[in-house]
Amino acid sequence: METISKHLVEIRYKPNSRFLDKRGEVADLLSNSIFDQWNISTNKINFSSKKDDNIEAFFSFRNLGLFTNYPNTQDFFLEKAKDFIKSAWNYFPTGNIIRVGVRSTYLFETRDFKNTFDKYRSKFLALSDEDIKEFDGDLIDLGFPLNFSIGEDFFNVNTGPMEKDQSKEMVLNDEEELPTTGVYIDVDYFRKEFSPHTTQKNILEFVDKGIQKADKISKLIAGWTTKK
Repeated sequence: METISKHLVEIRYKPNSRFLDKRGEVADLLSNSIFDQWNISTNKINFSSKKDDNIEAFFSFRNLGLFTNYPNTQDFFLEKAKDFIKSAWNYFPTGNIIRVGVRSTYLFETRDFKNTFDKYRSKFLALSDEDIKEFDGDLIDLGFPLNFSIGEDFFNVNTGPMEKDQSKEMVLNDEEELPTTGVYIDVDYFRKEFSPHTTQKNILEFVDKGIQKADKISKLIAGWTTKK
């Protein structure tokens, strides 16, 4: 069964007006064999690739980040995200980071929507058939936002069964790539407070941690809701 995934890393920092004087230098520095196209606007540089339209990056006076989409893999994302952060490190105020987030979205293909729906209901919604009848209506959809913290870090999980009409709005892939039915899982892993002495190694390790958490959660939920 096929799995579609996309990933985003974003670093936010206090607005840095000096960036505006270095836009050309930054664009030249971050251009490479992958990012061979760039566009400079008033306060932002957007990077793209002629040979791979499923990877993009950006760098502005208040944030920077990189995004990959299917069919690029999770490992590909990690490699390119780390390369981008390393290259950009000396061009943004690393002592004024205010948020780092890694967001991963997955769509696991399933064979039968009703079966998947029923598994979600039994796993996440502790309501019996009799309880549901009390609403005097048919339960036709369900989704679950779950918000967690672990030490200094936070992660939000949003998940639910989806048919193609809904998943094409959430996943934004080519409709032909999307399964007829699937399990949608979105994991946003982030931290909002960083020391002014945060190092490049700290940030790269955080990106690893975000991907590892998303991978674990996606496999856990998929295991609950897609197995026979």
